[in-house]
Amino acid sequence: MGAWTMGMRYHEVRLLAAYLHRMEVETLSLTRLPIRVLAPLLFGVPVLIVGVWLSLTWNRQSHHAVTQLAEQSIDEIHRTTAGKIADVLSIPVQVCQMNKHLVTTKALPPDDLAAWRPTFVRESKTFDMLSAISWGSADGRSVWVSRYADGSTYWAIKSDSSSEQMEEWKLNSAGEVLQDTRNSFEFRLETRPWFQAPRDAKKPSWSDPYVWVGGGSGEETTLGISYGIPVYQADRTLLGIADADYSLNDLSSYLGKLKIGKTGMAFMLSSDGKLLATSDGTKIISSAGSQLLATESDNPKILAAAKFLESQDSAGDVSTHINLAGETFYLHASQVGREVGLDWQLLTIVPEDDFVGDIQAEFARSWITSLIAVVLAVGLGLLAAHWLVKPLTTISDSVRRIGQGDLETKLNIQHAPEYTHLATEINKMAEGLKDRLRMQKSLSLAMEVQRNLLPSQSPQIQGLDIAGHSTYCDETGGDYYDFLDVGGTDEDTAVLVIGDVMGHGVAAALLMATARGILRSRCAEPGSLADFLNHLNDMLVIDTNGERFMTMLLITLSAKKDTIRWASAGHGPPIIYTPNSDKFPQLDGGGLPLGLMEGETYAEYWQPNILPGTVILATTDGLEETMNEAGQQFGKQRLEELIRKNAEKTSEEISQIIRQALVGYRGTGSQDDDLTFVVAKVL
Repeated sequence: MGAWTMGMRYHEVRLLAAYLHRMEVETLSLTRLPIRVLAPLLFGVPVLIVGVWLSLTWNRQSHHAVTQLAEQSIDEIHRTTAGKIADVLSIPVQVCQMNKHLVTTKALPPDDLAAWRPTFVRESKTFDMLSAISWGSADGRSVWVSRYADGSTYWAIKSDSSSEQMEEWKLNSAGEVLQDTRNSFEFRLETRPWFQAPRDAKKPSWSDPYVWVGGGSGEETTLGISYGIPVYQADRTLLGIADADYSLNDLSSYLGKLKIGKTGMAFMLSSDGKLLATSDGTKIISSAGSQLLATESDNPKILAAAKFLESQDSAGDVSTHINLAGETFYLHASQVGREVGLDWQLLTIVPEDDFVGDIQAEFARSWITSLIAVVLAVGLGLLAAHWLVKPLTTISDSVRRIGQGDLETKLNIQHAPEYTHLATEINKMAEGLKDRLRMQKSLSLAMEVQRNLLPSQSPQIQGLDIAGHSTYCDETGGDYYDFLDVGGTDEDTAVLVIGDVMGHGVAAALLMATARGILRSRCAEPGSLADFLNHLNDMLVIDTNGERFMTMLLITLSAKKDTIRWASAGHGPPIIYTPNSDKFPQLDGGGLPLGLMEGETYAEYWQPNILPGTVILATTDGLEETMNEAGQQFGKQRLEELIRKNAEKTSEEISQIIRQALVGYRGTGSQDDDLTFVVAKVL
C-alpha cells in the first residue's frame, strides 16, 4: 500500500474523530442539553420525519392518482360528447342528402311545395332532434316544418315567388294544420343565412349559428345552426337549397345531464369565441337577441376559461389548471365537430376540491398519527438512552485521542456485540496506523533519495541548450533521465539518456536506481551507445531474471557536428524538428527492452542535417498517453505541433509549455503515469 493511501487512512481517522467530537460538543453547546435528553430526540425526530414523509408521499400519490382519474373521467366526457355531437350533427347532413334525392327524383315536386308537408312532417317526427326541415327555391319560394323552443310544430309555405309574405300554421300531434292558427309575415328567402351559405359556397355548407324567436307565446329563443345542400338542374343552374336546422338548445340539455365532478360545468364555443351551449343554463343569447361571446358572459367560470384561452398562442386541445377567486380549477378544452366540418371547442371546468377535498382531510388525520408515533418513540428513547449512549461516548473519546496522535490508546468495552467488535477493530486500526506511519516515513525517505538521483541541473555546453523534467504519479516512480559524462567525448558533446521502467512505485524505483548506477559506472570507459546498452542489459538480466524490464534511449548530440546519434532498447526514437525545412524526420531502429534477454545486441543509429535551430525531444510514453476527460490521448501529433509553434523559444520555455499543455489537456483527471522528457536545442 502506498504512502498516499496510508496517509489518507490516517487522515480519515482524524476526520472521524473530529466529526464525532464536533457533533457531541456543538450539540451540547448549542442546546445545553445532556446526551440522555438528546438521545430520545434522536429517536423521535426520525420517526417524525418518516411520518411526515409518508404522509406527504401518501398525499402526493393520492393526489396524483385522483388527478389521473379526474383527467381520465374528463377525457371520457370529452370523447363521449365529441361522439355525440358528431352523431347528432350528422342527422342534418343525412336528411338534406335524402331530400336532395327526393327532389331530383320528383318525389318532392319543386313546382308543388304544398305537397311536401306530409314528407316533412314524417321527417320531423322521425328526426325529432332537428328544429327545422326546409326548402328554398332559387325563384324565392320556400317551405318548411319547424319546431320552436316551446315544443310546438309549425308548417310554413311561400308558394308565390312574387309575394313577400310567408304563411304559417301550427300543426297538431298528427301533423294536421290548425286553420285558426294562420299567421303571415314578411319573408325574403335570399336574406336567410341557411339559404345564403350553401348558395354562395356552391357546395354543402353549415351556416353560422343564428337566433330566432317563436313558439306559443312568441318569446322563446332558439340558437340553431343549419346545414344546406344546393340542388342543381341539368343545365347546372340552381334549383334550390335543401336545408335542415339543429337547435343548439338541445346541446345545452345534453351537457346539463353530464356529471362533471361535483360542481363542474361544461360549455361549447364556436371558432370565433361565441357561446353555443352550457351545462348549467348560463345565458348564451343576450337580451338584445344576439349570440354572446364567452368573454361577455356573466358566469365567472366561463369568463376565466375564455380569458385563459385568449392568452394562448395556439389553438387545440388544452389541459391545465387555472385560479379563480383563490380556488384552483381543472380546465380541459378539446376540438369537436370536425367529423362533420365544424370547428367547435368543448370546455370543462371543475374545482380541484371536487376530487381532492377528501384527501386533504385524510392528510390531517395522518399528521395526528405521526405525532402519536413520535411520542411513543421519545418514550422508547428514554429507556434506551443510558444503555446506548454511554459506550458511544467512550468510543468517541478514544477515537478522538487516536486522531490526535495517541496511538497507544486501548479500548476495553464489555457491552453489546456490536460495540465490543467496534472496540476491537479500533484497537487493530491503531496498531495498523503505527506500522503505516513507519512505512510512510520510509517512503518519504525513498522519494527524497530518488529525487536526488535525477540531475540537479542541465549541462552547460556552448552551442547547446538542454532542459530535462520528470514528474512521478506516485511518491516513487520508474522514469529516469540523465546527462552522462562519458570518457573520451568532446566538450561540445552531450550524452542524453531517458528510460522507463515497467510499472510504478518502489520496485520500479529500485530498478531505475540500479540501471542508473550500472550506466554511470560504465561511462568511465569510452564506447559506443550500443556498447552501453549491451553492458547494461547483461547486468540487469542477472538481477531481474527476465521478469522485469525497462526501456532506454541514449542520444549523442554535438554542437559542432550536424549529426545526432542514438541507440534504443525498446524505447521510441527522439522527435527531431528542423525549422528550416519545417519537417519532422521519421526515425526507426531499436532493440528489445533491457532486462528481458541476456546477450541481446543493440545497434547505434545516426541522423544528419542537425542544423542550428533544430529541436530534439526525448520522452517516455507518459506524455503521448496522457488522457483527457473524454478518454482521448494527447498523442504525438500534438507534441509535434507544440514544438513547431515554439521552436524559437529556449529549451526550458519549451519544457514549461509542454507541462502546461498536458495539465490543461488532462483537465480534472489525475496523472496516471510518470511524465519524463528532455528538450535539447542546437544554437
